[in-house]
Amino acid sequence: MNNCALEQPEPLLYGTPSITIRKNISRNGGQPFEDSDVLVLSSRATSDTHSKDSTQLYLDLRLSKPSLPESTIKWGFAGIRVTLSSTPLRFRWNHYIDSQGRDSPPDEGTMTSCDGEEVETGVGVNPETGEQEKYEERWIEQPVPPRTSFAFLTSSREPSESTGFIAILGDHALAMRQNHSPNDTEFQAVRMRISTSSSFEVLFRQNADALLPLLESALSGVDSWKGSPWQRGQEMTLQESRWTVWDAGMTGEN
Repeated sequence: MNNCALEQPEPLLYGTPSITIRKNISRNGGQPFEDSDVLVLSSRATSDTHSKDSTQLYLDLRLSKPSLPESTIKWGFAGIRVTLSSTPLRFRWNHYIDSQGRDSPPDEGTMTSCDGEEVETGVGVNPETGEQEKYEERWIEQPVPPRTSFAFLTSSREPSESTGFIAILGDHALAMRQNHSPNDTEFQAVRMRISTSSSFEVLFRQNADALLPLLESALSGVDSWKGSPWQRGQEMTLQESRWTVWDAGMTGEN
């Protein structure tokens, strides 16, 4: 793995990376349900996430239940989340890759807190029907212990130009990739569970013959930090392809 740093340092990031799972969703005022195993890994942010124009990198993978190697992707996408307003707290999730196609309407939602859960409301595409519908999602953020390694990588220095995204945080690792047209129908995804620094289990993979070795190489790189994490903006080679560090470090440290 060859590493090099960019000439100009990237701006500092704030807060902590997060692991979020979806508790349930309701559509058009109906009863809440959950038919997907949803995992979202998010980086630190460029400023307080409640501040307008704050951005963070995220990967969102939604698999059919029960979660098995034979599961199917109900929806998978990755990109940059932007804070549109602080009162009310409203976000836009830019989908730079998307298993449903990149021409969908803007993905925007308003967030409130209720009983320790994050409640997201808005109007969005139902991936089952392709129709725009009102929805409410309830999200639960999982704790991330201090001194947990994390890394978020993009296949291009500019996330909007990236066709691949990798996230490693706590017990979880995600990788997704999608070639730009005309080959954007092949959506690649891997989800792993990390047991120890050198032991992990592939929970799901799709079209991942090339993507899986990339994620394994990134995991190996994180394991070899030995107290010196990658730096934001650093470029590296994974399996003969160039990647850029959007965020990396240890939780509880600047």
